[in-house]
Amino acid sequence: MTLPPEAIAAALLSALIHAGWNAALKAGRDRFVDLGQMAIGGVAFGLALTMLVGPPPAAAWPYIAASCIVHFVYWTALSQGYASGDMSHVYTIARGSAPALVTLGAVFAAREIPPAPVALGVACVSAGVFAVGFSPSAPWRATAWAALTGAAIASYSLIDALGARASGNVFAYKGWGTIGTFLPILCFVLARRGPQRFVEAGRGRFAIGAFAGAISSAGFLLVLWAQMRAPIGPTTALRETSVVFGAAIAALALKEAVTARRWFGAAIVAAGAMLIGFASA
Repeated sequence: MTLPPEAIAAALLSALIHAGWNAALKAGRDRFVDLGQMAIGGVAFGLALTMLVGPPPAAAWPYIAASCIVHFVYWTALSQGYASGDMSHVYTIARGSAPALVTLGAVFAAREIPPAPVALGVACVSAGVFAVGFSPSAPWRATAWAALTGAAIASYSLIDALGARASGNVFAYKGWGTIGTFLPILCFVLARRGPQRFVEAGRGRFAIGAFAGAISSAGFLLVLWAQMRAPIGPTTALRETSVVFGAAIAALALKEAVTARRWFGAAIVAAGAMLIGFASA
């Protein structure tokens, strides 16, 4: 099962979208409130999908339930990580462990054994991501939250890929999955902050936060669509090229220091992505 060109394009577009909304979350004043605003956009996106395509079949619901639980852990860990350290560190550490773990999981769960060149490309992506993100001087709390985020990424990537395939309709699967992911987060944020404080703290950023939530859901929908047409592990690895976009955004937009080592790591990620693409051609 090779990666068709449309799956490669979808995964790379998803990577660009992913880096963009992460930068929007990092740039916020109150990341907890920003997360609640993103949840509003995510719920709206999910409701729109469900109204268009309806519910998924019964076989998909266990995957949706498991995915929602893991996504709650992911969003909590990600927001805490950004509150503790630089985006260029947290983002890249969080994404670095996913490709190899998902590829290994797909061997057992979906019997997808990648050919040697594709496996090498996945390894390059993971190694490059760690080269970009590892910083000995980073706060240990940021690294710990990033590691937990990475474990959650690997878990929901595999769960959702298998769930979308079990559903047979990625739009129905993602619609209900998005609602189940973001609605508990919104309720949790409102309970912690209170509706009035939530509105006051998020004043002036609601449109940005809600749009980030909707576009993040759309980006993940793209990669699920690709995984229904291509192997799970290599597709996940291509999505992690978002680290290249993330490093550029961190340097240019957020004015974070991005060292030569991190740029070198980003180049390794890009080389791994090209290897996956050419090996699948």
